[in-house]
Amino acid sequence: MFGGTVRGKKTTLRLPAESEIEAHKRWAADMRVRRAGPIGRWHEPAATATWKERWTEEAKDRSSVLWSIAAGEQLVGYARIHFDGAPHAEGISLDQFVIDPDHARKGYGWDAALALHRWAYDFMNLRLSATDRIAADDTGRQRILEKLGYVRFGHGHAVYYRDGAYIDQYLYQMDRDVWNERWPGEREYPPLGDETAQ
Repeated sequence: MFGGTVRGKKTTLRLPAESEIEAHKRWAADMRVRRAGPIGRWHEPAATATWKERWTEEAKDRSSVLWSIAAGEQLVGYARIHFDGAPHAEGISLDQFVIDPDHARKGYGWDAALALHRWAYDFMNLRLSATDRIAADDTGRQRILEKLGYVRFGHGHAVYYRDGAYIDQYLYQMDRDVWNERWPGEREYPPLGDETAQ
């Protein structure tokens, strides 16, 4: 299936199994997770049947990929990306990137993010940019993005409302040239369709 399995050093991104729905239900109800990300249907609590419907729709969608993030045999989060210009992989948006708060500060977020971008740039041969939009106080995700090579290019004021106050939003972007410069020796496989690339 589209997306397949992507391996990092500590984590593996793989297609979700139905047995993992309960974890997604728990994360959607966990205020630590809800506070950290853009509000959307993937952050809304829902019944098991609704999650099954979401995943059925996702499996048919050729413009996005949903992965479970595992560390060994343990489920530690999930990631969801959307292709801009699909199916030609001109650019991607990171719609969701969640690490279970109980597994924070173990390096799983960084490892999974790097593996995801290797897949996008090196395997899918992403030609343009990767973008992300995050809450301004999500410092952990900011550190990951900036370490990857993202730069902040936009600032939305009072975008989210929570805990009785409005929170700003930051927009981040990284283009292919920056990726190639920052990670020149990190290729695990050639771009899709280019068996001669190193």
